[in-house]
Amino acid sequence: MKHIAIIGAGLGGLSAAVTLAARGYDVTVIEKNEHVGGKLMPIITDGHRFDFGPNTITMPDVFRSVIRNSGANPDDYFELVKLESHTVNHFSDGSTFTFDSDREKMEAEVRRLTGDKADKNQLAAYLDEAEKLFEIANHRFFTRMDSKIDTGLWADMMKVHPLKSLHALHKKYFKDPRIIQALDRYATYIGSSPYVTPGTFALISHLELNDGVYFAKGGNWTIAKGFAKRASELGVEFRLGHEVTKIEVTNGKAHAVVIDHEEVMSCDAVLLNGELLTQYPRLVDAMDRPSFPVPTRDTIEPSVSAFVIMVGLNKRLNLAHHNVYFSDDYEAEFRALFEEERYADEPTIYISNSAHTDPSMGEAGDNLFILVNAPAHMTDIDAETYEHLIRRRLRTFGVDWEDSDVLFHRRVTPLDLTRDFYAYYGALYGTSANSKKGAFFRPSARSEDVSNIWFAGGSTHPGGGSPMVTLSGQFAARSMLEDIPLTI
Repeated sequence: MKHIAIIGAGLGGLSAAVTLAARGYDVTVIEKNEHVGGKLMPIITDGHRFDFGPNTITMPDVFRSVIRNSGANPDDYFELVKLESHTVNHFSDGSTFTFDSDREKMEAEVRRLTGDKADKNQLAAYLDEAEKLFEIANHRFFTRMDSKIDTGLWADMMKVHPLKSLHALHKKYFKDPRIIQALDRYATYIGSSPYVTPGTFALISHLELNDGVYFAKGGNWTIAKGFAKRASELGVEFRLGHEVTKIEVTNGKAHAVVIDHEEVMSCDAVLLNGELLTQYPRLVDAMDRPSFPVPTRDTIEPSVSAFVIMVGLNKRLNLAHHNVYFSDDYEAEFRALFEEERYADEPTIYISNSAHTDPSMGEAGDNLFILVNAPAHMTDIDAETYEHLIRRRLRTFGVDWEDSDVLFHRRVTPLDLTRDFYAYYGALYGTSANSKKGAFFRPSARSEDVSNIWFAGGSTHPGGGSPMVTLSGQFAARSMLEDIPLTI
């Protein structure tokens, strides 16, 4: 039986583990942290639960198919609930704009927000365009293990607005700056700026506003937990709390991984489900990966990072599940993050309050997961001072609580992401999509230098976000199935 070593128990590694084990391969997953899921991890306290990592779930069948294709019923492993009116966008003039996956409700919301100027905001045409972008991407990009160009792919690429920014595409369909700003925020889902990232990523609008936003009952981490449960049932061995410190390579082929600097575990292939930009150079000697030098921010721009505050309250604040509080100058915010490499003076603030949908997430009160975009770099700021700035901004929107209302409090900064997940300069998504290369030509699922090392994760094709990372694990697993016979 062929033995596959999977480094990292993120969604990509877990989905690959399920797929490989279901086909009879011997699989070991080694994870440095004590939990599965990577950045999708649970924070559990007395009275509150938080999802650290993806708070918005789209493309539900990507997750369900991993379990279904292994011969089991996904409903036995996690339950995905569709949210209708899922995100309330707040602006400093006191207006709000609520996102909904019901087209009629969205059109009514546009009319409510814009009044007699509704006809200047072409929601239906825009959502049809977003759907078209998704269908092309789903057919041509999300079904292949790499982004190598062929004649047909090049023709399709020119249909998805690769030369027009996301912001410019939104200005084509809308005149109200609040609608444009709310939609521009989708660039942050891939850690990028709407003013430079390609208009292709309007496809995210299709996922949220046509297809729908989902939440996993009991917390989105239950998706990772469900994958791990199914993998264990299929015989996968998990080594949590242990770190792979080297991949042994001889003559262009990996033959073992070293665990905790001591244990040598032989294997027939390796799947690296970690931050490719930091972990491949760390684990494989330079002479064995000549086509992959150590990247720097001068050669590969990192995506945004995050400054996170988790607050467990003893009361309810009447917030939606997803809430966004926008800055007045969005361009200045992204200029600060990417060009000036500093924290924004007036950041846009996102709050997830999943207790609104699932009271078990906050039995004692609201579970506020507060996130602002942060620059990806290796230095930090005075976290307490910046949190006070965020609190002051929230008060201007009427969101406030007393210190005596707080039962739990925790901050996470880019330096924490670097330490805990080896994140590239603390980035959430590895490479930004602010360039054509970062948007369309991410590394493929297989090493160019070591024939039996595969990759999965946000820095590889097809990119960041929980569905894409899960797909990357599937691409790697399918390639392994084709190239590594189960028996000699």
